[in-house]
Amino acid sequence: MTFNNKFKTVAILISVLFFMSGLVIFSVPLYKIFCSITGFQGFNDQSNTFEQNADISDSQLDLNVIFTSQVDNNLDWIFEAPDKMQISEGIKYDVVFKAKNNTPNETTGTSVFNVLPPKIGPYLMKIECFCFLDQTILPKETVEFPVTFYIDPLILDDPEARRVKNVTLSYTFFEKKG
Repeated sequence: MTFNNKFKTVAILISVLFFMSGLVIFSVPLYKIFCSITGFQGFNDQSNTFEQNADISDSQLDLNVIFTSQVDNNLDWIFEAPDKMQISEGIKYDVVFKAKNNTPNETTGTSVFNVLPPKIGPYLMKIECFCFLDQTILPKETVEFPVTFYIDPLILDDPEARRVKNVTLSYTFFEKKG
């Protein structure tokens, strides 16, 4: 093997190393961008439009919503979801999740949101959500995380989505390192 071939091999290996490192570093932001564009995994754009003075008698859709909460094993938090509720399209709802840091240290977590079935994701509009930012909790502190959301009335134009009766809104917290 000549010096030129060794140089090409080393250059290719270094290029592959930088490419793979870049994928690792940018995978989460790229995934969030992909999900916000497609509505996949419940991610969607923040929305500030909703029907504030909705008349409940005008609603055509009733959804049973179950909230779930999980915490990754690397994060010593207790994370509690609110009770289930029944919702209708076009009406703003407020719920509160609670979290407690069980460690003697300040810890920061980042959350991932998911909605099941996925066909509801594009119609679930979050106005306020703790999932928009990383959350830091002091040692032994308990905090409340509000979520304000509504179901976009455009769901009524989607024959598949409007047949859904049960929805699960799930949040999972992961430890934020560094």
